[in-house]
Amino acid sequence: PLVVVIAVSFGPSAAFEFPPRGITMHWFQAFFASQALVTAFFRVSLVVGLLAALLATVLGTSAALGLVRFRFAGREAVETFFLAPLLVPEILLGAALYLFYARLAVQASMWTLLWGHLVICTPYVIRSTTAGLVGLDPRLEEAAMSLGATRFQAFFKVTLPLLRSSLLSGAIFAFIISFSDINLALFLSGPQSTSLPVHIFSQIQWQGDPSIAAASTLQIVIIGMLILIVQRIFRLRLVV
Repeated sequence: PLVVVIAVSFGPSAAFEFPPRGITMHWFQAFFASQALVTAFFRVSLVVGLLAALLATVLGTSAALGLVRFRFAGREAVETFFLAPLLVPEILLGAALYLFYARLAVQASMWTLLWGHLVICTPYVIRSTTAGLVGLDPRLEEAAMSLGATRFQAFFKVTLPLLRSSLLSGAIFAFIISFSDINLALFLSGPQSTSLPVHIFSQIQWQGDPSIAAASTLQIVIIGMLILIVQRIFRLRLVV
């Protein structure tokens, strides 16, 4: 399917024709000329993806630190709560969040989409950061504090640099999940905050032309590059 989408985006025909009878950049030009597609790509999906990745990294790292470094009553319940979105079908989660926002009389917007994506992105950061923390010797922080560093200094100057590959991997996964999500976006996107996957879905349903294939190709390229970066990070971790 990916090969078909990429091939169609470079084809000269206005129909979804495979294999293409030639090569042209016309549909990429049409994509950038479409205000709706550009807005969905750059002003909604890209912005929400970056914000979701940033917030999920902060929240997920904090949660992972609490779960790994501290022992307290109900720890397993807290861990289950944070990881529960991985077990619930996204379509059900989207419907539940939609009903929750409706009960609060909150209109669908980019912010409702962001908070929904934060729910599904944070568990990936927690898993990635937890794996890094489990393999990290806590005595390194203790040694830094014995030499005069405060707990915060020891964390930011010792622990955080050692976790950078885990944090980066988690952040990239969070961005990919948000950037490519359609299940939650169908429920949580507003008229002025339609994400790229939702826009592509609606165009395919009703009219559509290969400019949406061009948008999909750009999305595939971005996600593919990020996956290669994650693979590179894990390869370096294995070597080290």
